[in-house]
Amino acid sequence: MSDEPVFYILLSMDDSMAGKIVIVTGANAGIGKATAAAIADKGAKVILACRCRERGEAALRDLRCEKKRSMELMHLDLADLESVRAFAAAFCAKYDHLDALINNAGVLPHRRGETKQGFELCFGVNYLGHFLLTLLLLPVLERAGQGRVVMMSSLAHAWTDVRFDDLNFTRGYNRFLAYGQSKLCNLLFTRILAEKLRKKGSRVTINAVHPGIVASDIVVNRKNGAFRWVAALMRLFFVSCEQGAQTSVYLACDPAVSAISGEYFYRRHIEPSSETSRDLQKAGRLYECSLSFTGLKKSPL
Repeated sequence: MSDEPVFYILLSMDDSMAGKIVIVTGANAGIGKATAAAIADKGAKVILACRCRERGEAALRDLRCEKKRSMELMHLDLADLESVRAFAAAFCAKYDHLDALINNAGVLPHRRGETKQGFELCFGVNYLGHFLLTLLLLPVLERAGQGRVVMMSSLAHAWTDVRFDDLNFTRGYNRFLAYGQSKLCNLLFTRILAEKLRKKGSRVTINAVHPGIVASDIVVNRKNGAFRWVAALMRLFFVSCEQGAQTSVYLACDPAVSAISGEYFYRRHIEPSSETSRDLQKAGRLYECSLSFTGLKKSPL
């Protein structure tokens, strides 16, 4: 037997998020699934908030197969405000705090559709459902050491303005403008909520992220699989879901951004955004409209 010393390299998981609880909406696929995996690998308990239980369970099995990740699946349909309320109530009944809420889920429908309450799908799912979810979960975010909210925005926010006279695109529907408006709304919500939290003296932060041009399945028709070839083509030119998830993971986990709020991030750096997205008067108007739309009698802040 050789007398040469044998060296063993111990590879340990990053446990920087051990004991923390994180919700990721739309975590069954794409950026959301990659985000959930990365945060679970840091030791956090990750709640996969998904609309389709079947796809959610498949994602859960897949995510758990390689490592001992702490994960749980909970039903959340952002196209139904009652489902949002039920999810928030169920979470708050089970957990006494929430360290990070990553509002990742999004849709880009091929034709105009409506949520259960009659809102245009992009506006209702990408923005309004997350607006209500965030406000309902603020109490448990406040009880964390330093609660964080991450809103998924996009460079598409600069494509349009907020159509206060027709938020639901009942006239002249354009899927890309409707999508852009929802991402602008997410950024405006980020600005105004950060301001309200600062005035209250809260340690909860909220920031928005542009993940990059990501090769995800958002373009694919979930019912018939149409446009799957487009998603495959995108993978040749655009960043992966894992790369697209990096900034969301950074904003949810890194101590370096614990005191930063109300900003728009791309590739882990604060980026300039459109002039409209920085208009606090417009953000305030949207906030008040959203309170009314979601049936909240008053702001929690």
